[in-house]
Amino acid sequence: MNVMIKIITILSIFSSLSGMAAYSQGAGKNSDRDDGNALLPGKCYIKYLYEFPYESKPVFYSERYPDLETRNYFNTDLIEPLFKKILKEGYQVSDPNYWGSVEGLVSKDRLRNIDTSQILRYMHAGWDSTYSIDENGKIALLPVYNDPDFSDVSGLFFFESWYLNARKGFLTKEVIAYFPIYEYWDERSLENGEQVKLKRLICMIFQKKQYPKKIRKSMTGNGYKGYQYLYRGVKSELDLFNRPYSFYLHRDQAAGGVSDAEFNEWEYHTFDFYRDFNAERFLEEIISLTLDGRFIAEDPSIPGKILTNREILAKVSDIQNNEIRYDNLNSVAFNEDWYINPDSMYILKKVNSITIFRHEYQFDEYTGDLLRVLKTPLITVSLK
Repeated sequence: MNVMIKIITILSIFSSLSGMAAYSQGAGKNSDRDDGNALLPGKCYIKYLYEFPYESKPVFYSERYPDLETRNYFNTDLIEPLFKKILKEGYQVSDPNYWGSVEGLVSKDRLRNIDTSQILRYMHAGWDSTYSIDENGKIALLPVYNDPDFSDVSGLFFFESWYLNARKGFLTKEVIAYFPIYEYWDERSLENGEQVKLKRLICMIFQKKQYPKKIRKSMTGNGYKGYQYLYRGVKSELDLFNRPYSFYLHRDQAAGGVSDAEFNEWEYHTFDFYRDFNAERFLEEIISLTLDGRFIAEDPSIPGKILTNREILAKVSDIQNNEIRYDNLNSVAFNEDWYINPDSMYILKKVNSITIFRHEYQFDEYTGDLLRVLKTPLITVSLK
């Protein structure tokens, strides 16, 4: 199943600057002692949000919004089995209101469990009360159960560790935790004439820290032991230099028990999820490994055409000075296969390829307004 997933780019990578310097000076042995991670020696922890594909349709909400957009997210292969285990089989998950780094999550000994009533409340579901009036005008309080609408689960918030092996030439995205995201209209804003959508974390599935080499060795043929295919050919784009703040998560201050500082950071978009992310180094490693023959590069516009080193450099270099302009390579798109363990609900990812894009921004010559962004795929790097 091919799934088109748009990554809403929210990243946080924590790294050792001294380790990076040592690697850039050719300290290969030090890097090998550090588990051989060429991307960022030491630790490479990443956060990002992504969105399931969806279909939209208009619904009548009010005279003001007669055609309000609703979205039905295509997520049933993962979300329905996951919440069946949580709500019906008692699968234990953790409180999603974790505030901190991925590294901090890895080092935690204990996480606070969350019960199904809290999960349902985050999804605007579960038991509620309503009133009924009989023929004599007598008012009675009646309990009502509202089923959760899984089509409103818009995506996942991933906590990952990325591992790039320069010697063998492969990239592993190790999932440490993932959080389903519930999306909904803010009714108070709608009543005030504003269309505002909010996103809320429902729960955390914590996979603990695994080891990339063990994950790699557990693969036999096209699968992993104990895992089955979840999605084939997942396509997800990651902006490297842009920092949009419009799709951040809504944190419920009252129900979630978050601090004022935390609430303000999320709610008013002041937290920089690109903190410490070295996009230039990421591109430099991928391109250099390709030029060294560890990876193979193809022309995205001509399927099957293998690019020579000269052709690669011509595509990624600045025309004027004939040097690679990493800051002019604006995004990458991953092609991945996802696997899931039906018992633990853990997810594994196998990266098949990375396509590097250059963006061209076109503006109105009179108003200066952005008209469009043209994305040109330059090279597609096939991974092992």
